[in-house]
Parts: sequence; structure tokens; C-alpha cells
Amino acid sequence: MNPAPSKSRTVKFFTLGCKANQYDTQSIRERFLSKGFREYFGYKLPDCFLVNTCTVTAGADQKSRNIIRRCIHANPKAKVIVTGCLVENDWQSLMEIKGIGLIIKKSFFPEGISSFSQHARAFLKIQDGCSNFCTYCKVALVRGRQRSKKLPKIILEAEKLVACGYKEIVLTGICLGAYGDDLYPKKSLIDVVDSLEKITGLLRIRLSSIEAGDLSPSLVKRLETSRKFCRHMHIPIQSGDDLILKMMNRKYTRRKYIDLITGLKRKIPHLSITTDCLVGFPGETEENFRNTAELIKEIKPLKVHIFPYSKREGTAAAKFGGSVKPEIISARCKQLEDIAYDCRINFMRKFLSKQAYVLIECRSKSDPDFWEGLTDNYLPVKLAFKPGLMNKVVRVALRRMDQDCLIGEYIDNSKIKCRIKL
Repeated sequence: MNPAPSKSRTVKFFTLGCKANQYDTQSIRERFLSKGFREYFGYKLPDCFLVNTCTVTAGADQKSRNIIRRCIHANPKAKVIVTGCLVENDWQSLMEIKGIGLIIKKSFFPEGISSFSQHARAFLKIQDGCSNFCTYCKVALVRGRQRSKKLPKIILEAEKLVACGYKEIVLTGICLGAYGDDLYPKKSLIDVVDSLEKITGLLRIRLSSIEAGDLSPSLVKRLETSRKFCRHMHIPIQSGDDLILKMMNRKYTRRKYIDLITGLKRKIPHLSITTDCLVGFPGETEENFRNTAELIKEIKPLKVHIFPYSKREGTAAAKFGGSVKPEIISARCKQLEDIAYDCRINFMRKFLSKQAYVLIECRSKSDPDFWEGLTDNYLPVKLAFKPGLMNKVVRVALRRMDQDCLIGEYIDNSKIKCRIKL
């Protein structure tokens, strides 16, 4: 996509969905800005809207369409550009929305990025597409099979981001653990970690999400020894029931997942786990759901992203019988939310009175007298505001909890005796 050059026109960006989509928007943003556009943040109406859509759930479809219509209504004279996964999946229906000026299908790795607007952590997409074909998921249908960015391009992009001041890079992809399988000669996520580890000024390397089956013993061993790997892994489970997992075409069992998490926590101290659960898959009984709830209690994650199942046309599960009533799905989601919240609070309490490194990300929206940031193992921390700390890594003592956030206190480096190592 090549936006027309302009020195005065403004553009407003909307991004829905995953970190890969956020990366794609940043790539598009840099192309607009290079043509003289100014990004719109204020109250005046922009000349152009760009909506990067998502289609992972029916709710994402609806939210994407609602934002498109809001943009059209906000400024009927503005050009509304629509891209993203909903375009790949259903561009014909989008054509029926009057007021859309341009519909664009995405290229795989258009330009790369050199910054990451409004973020203290930079996302770097190294892989796209998926070849797993889980029966409930449209991702493989809209993004295609897995494809990997070449390692020299990743290194160059990471160096640009670090030169721009970023201390943490989050490696993103649709199926991150499959990185390099399609390259010749083949590469792996280990090669990426090895290369990024050597970049001076880069303090943290975080994995956005990785499938359980992609965490090979060799990768786990490399992450154990890495000086910069963030001790946090997002490993989707979707269901804790073997029958449902098989129907989903997930490549592991309940026992294998539990053993994996147990082993990771044993090998990597202070590791936090976050995960995804899909509730109400066709045929899910109360017993099937109970197995999922019990698994969550056993692995004790820091956070669980809970999604109610929604039928996605074109997927295998769309043809399955045994649909679960919406009110039952809603009740099960609430039950799982309560369990997940208890796990989160209990996990975070373990770090009270300990010391940690925190990357300062932003002023607190709820209380501007505080900074907000993250430890390397993804614990949210609030700190009293001091000027000049944005995007800095500071050492703190974790003193108390405020709802589901930790309150930290700055520590003089010379007094550090015990800490969670970076």
C-alpha cells in the first residue's frame, strides 16, 4: 500500500486483535508518516481512518464493523481504509458498507518497522500464518500457511528498535514456535534468541505466544540459559479435557500439558504462565468443562484469556453437532474467570517482599501519581511517579498488593541483597 504524499493530512489508526496485527499497523503507520501524514491524536477530525480488522471470533467481526461505521459517521468526508483478517475472510460483505473508501489485502512482511508508537515494548513479527488447522479457528484460512522472516532481516529490525531506545522486544507470530521450518537452510526460534542475545542495549526478549508442542527440549534448555529471556510464557491450552482437545485437533493431551508446565516451572524459577481457554466448544459437557477448570487450578497461571466459542464458517467445528446453550457458556465463563482470578492473586502474592526489575511503560491512567510497568515475568507493578523514568528499567521492592497489581518501592542499588534475577 502506497498512500498518496501529503504534508498536512491527518490519519487515525484503529487496531483490533493480536500482537501480529499491532505490528502490521505499525508498519502501515510508518509508511503513512513517511509520506507526510500526521497521526491524529487530538479532537479534530482526521482526514483518513485506517482500520486493521480481526476475525478470530464473531465478536471480533462485529467490533471491526462497528468501528468502521463509527469512522464513517464521525467524518463522512474522510477516506476510510480497511485492512486485516476480516478483509481476507469476507471482503465482499465489507464492500456493502457505504462509505468505505478502500479495502486492502495485506502483504506478509511489507516493510518492517523502526519504532512502535505509544508502546514501551516493541513487537517484532518474525512469522505469519499457521498450518495447525485447529477445528474451531479461522486463522489458517485467512492468514495462510506458516511463513518465516529471514534471520538477517530480524536482526536488522531488532537493531533499529534498540537504537530507537527499546529495552524489550516481544517476538510475535501466529505460530511462533514454527519459525524457520519453511526456510532453507532451516532455522529455529533458538537461532533468533541467539542472535538477539548479542545485541548491545537489548535487555529483554519476550515470547508473545507459543504452542505446547513447539516447546522442544532444546528450546527450553536455551531459554533456561538465556540472559535476556523474560520468564513468562503464554502457552494456550483451550481445553483441559482430552476428548475436547482431540475434537479441536490440538496436538497434546491434558497430562502432557500439565507435565510440560510443571517441568518448565521447575527448570525456570519464577516463571509465570498465561494461557487461553475456549469455553462452550460443540459437545462440551459439564464434565468436560470441569476438567478444564481443574487443570487451571493445577497449573496456577498468572492470567487466563477466556473466550466463549463462536461458530466460524469454513472451519471443521462449524459442522459439529452438540452446540452449547449461550447461557451455559456464559455461566461457565464466569466460573472460569473466578478460578483464574484466584490463581492470579495467589501467584502474585508469592512475590511480596521480594525485589525485581521493572520496565516503566506509562503513567497510570487511574492515578497519574504512579508509573505502571512490568517485571520480566509479567507482574504488573505501580510505582510512585518520578520524572524521566519512561522506558527505564528500575529495581524495586514489591511491598503490597492493590487489587490485582503490585505496589513497588524504589531501591538504592547499593542496598540490593536479594532479588529476582533478570
